[in-house]
Amino acid sequence: MPSVDLPFDRNGWVADLTTRAGVKLHIRPAAGTDLAEITTFFRTVGVEDLHHRFSNATEQARDAALSTIIANQDLGSMTFLAFDREQVLIACATLSDAPQGHSADVALSVGESAKGKGVSWTLLEHVLAYARSHGLALVTSLESGDDRAAINLEREMGFVARLSSANPVEISLSKVVGDT
Repeated sequence: MPSVDLPFDRNGWVADLTTRAGVKLHIRPAAGTDLAEITTFFRTVGVEDLHHRFSNATEQARDAALSTIIANQDLGSMTFLAFDREQVLIACATLSDAPQGHSADVALSVGESAKGKGVSWTLLEHVLAYARSHGLALVTSLESGDDRAAINLEREMGFVARLSSANPVEISLSKVVGDT
């Protein structure tokens, strides 16, 4: 059983956390039964944020990508869902292990109504703790060059940025979370 000061329950990576802005979050791993709720959530995400997460995918292609979020849970991916105190899904983060198993990519989305309240920071901290506990050494993120909010957040959290592509501008960010 985990020590009292850890926010995680003994059944896994479920946590009740509070953001720096005082927003209470219930974070838990996604389950197969969550697809409809995740699909509904992504309809609350701003157009620009959808573009950053899914590039130029049509709504149909985006819905197909959401299905893989759930399907890949047992294949090296872990998706965490963050709910507000009314149990409304307000954020989603997916950590996808690379084939060699030492690193993973992270993608995070927050609904428009939850932006600027520390939800991204708190959820990403949770994801990084999970990555560390599962023996990953490195977490990476690929961001569109115009997604300044994501790039700034990740840099504040200790990710190192480097130019990945000049046209279109893409920034690769990485953070060491464990032994390399």
